[in-house]
Amino acid sequence: MKEYFYKREYKWLYLTKFFYIFANSFIDIFGTVMLYKNGMPLYEILLIYGLRFGLMGLCSPLFLKVASKYGIASCAILANMLRIAGVYMIQNGAQNNLLIFVFVMSLPGALSNPIADAVSSKYVENEHRGRYNSMRNIARICGQAFASIFVTWGVVTNNQTLLLLIISIFFLLDYLCTAVVDYKPKIENRHVFQETIKYVFKHIDSYELIFCLRTSHIIERLFVPLYLYLVLQDFVAFGTVVTISLMFQMITVVLVGRLTDKDTQKTNNFVTLIKVMITAVFLFVRDKIWISFNKMLSDNFEKVYETTVQTSLQNKIKLAKEDNSLLSTVGQMSLCFTEFFVFSGLSIMSYFVGSNVFYVIFILSIFSSLGINVLVKK
Repeated sequence: MKEYFYKREYKWLYLTKFFYIFANSFIDIFGTVMLYKNGMPLYEILLIYGLRFGLMGLCSPLFLKVASKYGIASCAILANMLRIAGVYMIQNGAQNNLLIFVFVMSLPGALSNPIADAVSSKYVENEHRGRYNSMRNIARICGQAFASIFVTWGVVTNNQTLLLLIISIFFLLDYLCTAVVDYKPKIENRHVFQETIKYVFKHIDSYELIFCLRTSHIIERLFVPLYLYLVLQDFVAFGTVVTISLMFQMITVVLVGRLTDKDTQKTNNFVTLIKVMITAVFLFVRDKIWISFNKMLSDNFEKVYETTVQTSLQNKIKLAKEDNSLLSTVGQMSLCFTEFFVFSGLSIMSYFVGSNVFYVIFILSIFSSLGINVLVKK
């Protein structure tokens, strides 16, 4: 057990994950559902998310610029302030100010998404990385589970002000924990924007391709909740399924962390096979009960799968010659640019085929899982 808490910093990074995930679950789990529930059509939601990730990719070098001058904690507080504004806009009709909403949703990711890989590369020992990511995912599961109960209650009782207040407090706690492990990445090149964008297109490495393929998994994670809501047509039932599914995830995440540290390749093969099978079920099942059950399985193995892929990515970044913060930023940019193009295509498709676009999302996820499995072996 000591490997999970080998360094003092590990504990603060776990707490950071818990507070951040609790606060961000309103956007991450309920975001697409709330936008749809408030009257936004599916194709428009897909387009907004595409624009969000495109702008996020362009602005990702902001992390290097701000963090190298003021520290990574400054990126966290700026991002969280914008996220609070995003929650407020989702609650009060984002469709009335779409351009501002896209801006508010994009910049937080640009400022803070590279933090997780950057701090992991700095503080976490390679031999503990699988277990560290397992514990981080347990913190994530706990945060999402408590947040799901709280958000469902807040939405059903229409207690929007208290909901926003509690979310804001948890974003503040996330910043305070990040401040404990704060540091300033050393970036020698002053032309951060130009050099980072040049690096994205000049060096096509396996870890960049893995980031690109993860696009389909992130789309699936963001939009399966909406798919479930469309099937159930009941917000309380939706919130209950999400909460129960989160409760069953901790045991498998702990086990896969230990297995990943022992044999990354075999573990990745196993969880890839399971993930492909679970995603494929969405293509063929129509019954509400079975879709709800499969959503629980999907949530469970999504965390397991993320643990193995994240461990492989962090090891690649740790062992690379280039600056870890630069590579973390480059990876996020590769992901965001791919998201922009894929989301745009899905939005156009959805305009004509409606909710049938979900089947395309599931098929893309299956092929991405297989592709990442091949790249991880390299």
